Amino acid sequence: IKDGKLSQIEKDNLDKIKLEYGITDKDLQNIHKIQASAVFNKISSDQRITEDEKESLSLILDHFGLSVKDFDFNQKNFNKYYAMALIDKGMLPTVNPENFKVPVIMKNGEIIHFGSEANLVKVKKVMEKMFYSGLSGSIKIMKGMRYRWGTIQPTIAHKEVSAIEDSGVLYITNQRVGFIGSRKQFSVLYSKISGFELRADGLYIFKDGKEVPYIVTLSDYEVPLSIISSILNE
Repeated sequence: IKDGKLSQIEKDNLDKIKLEYGITDKDLQNIHKIQASAVFNKISSDQRITEDEKESLSLILDHFGLSVKDFDFNQKNFNKYYAMALIDKGMLPTVNPENFKVPVIMKNGEIIHFGSEANLVKVKKVMEKMFYSGLSGSIKIMKGMRYRWGTIQPTIAHKEVSAIEDSGVLYITNQRVGFIGSRKQFSVLYSKISGFELRADGLYIFKDGKEVPYIVTLSDYEVPLSIISSILNE
């Protein structure tokens, strides 16, 4: 299975070896786990998992009697690499609305392509330091008494910080991009979006007629941005 596949002839040969030497599945359990991990690492090496690679892995696990919990399997990476392979072929992944984490009221012909935990962020200015400047001085008039002159002007320095407004789910459909949290939510049709921009502090979504953009943060941006790019370029 070094090629990531296990043909029927290879399965039969393995079964013959087991029978000939009296080897049990228990004897082979650790070997099977190691080989399953090797196969998963191989098909993940290019950060793409095709439908054929997915099927091959499934057949190997079935033959070995393993589940994804039995070896070094990364579900997050699998989902990402499988989705990216679909997008590369022009096929967007789909999410069953019944299995979605938040209630999205679907429109006619709407398909959910992506959903992920996200934070809605707001950029605000906070006072960092206060400086005092200006000419001033004092003159001694008599013991214990001085005359002060001049002016002191305060100068306030601000900086911008990102603060989480709400936590929830960012979803992407074939018609819009939206966010649903416990306190705040938004939904923007693609026709109303003037631009997307990925910055250090999150994904900026600019809406026509709205001066301040929506800002969301995700654990990974590659899949959602690839989906959005594919939809906008249709």
